[in-house]
Amino acid sequence: MTKRALALGLAVAALAPAAAIAKTEARPDLWATVNLCDTPARPGAVGIRVSIPPETGSPQQWARIHLQWFDGTKRAWRALRSGGDSGWKRIGIGTRLVQGGMTFNFDPPAAGTRLVLRGVVDVEWRDGRRVVDQVRLRTTEGHASSADLHRRVSRSSCEIKR
Repeated sequence: MTKRALALGLAVAALAPAAAIAKTEARPDLWATVNLCDTPARPGAVGIRVSIPPETGSPQQWARIHLQWFDGTKRAWRALRSGGDSGWKRIGIGTRLVQGGMTFNFDPPAAGTRLVLRGVVDVEWRDGRRVVDQVRLRTTEGHASSADLHRRVSRSSCEIKR
């Protein structure tokens, strides 16, 4: 019985990321990107933008943006402990494709060092308080648009260095 439960647990764990990936691949209008990264006009600023399509039944579109930093010594992404969480925000009322986002500001790192950040966005479609569907996105590149002021840049991560 224990081996069977373990095998089932491993199978479910393996399918969960695949399901999230399949959901985003099937919906090219569902994405998150870094659209602002340490510019001369906004030093230390990191902007995350998210695109959320409507769902059947028109549930409201909600998003929560978290920032992660890359730990070079461990070769792993880590959650930012403070200043890197937008909290839940309603982005749309559910009737059309919507985009929204947030800009986070950081003190530039010490000279000779760097800070690499990316976004992780939890998206929920809600009917009142009930969550109808949800997905977790990581920032990816390839969503730039010269016609959209908020999407002139599209990166998977942002490097702030001095």
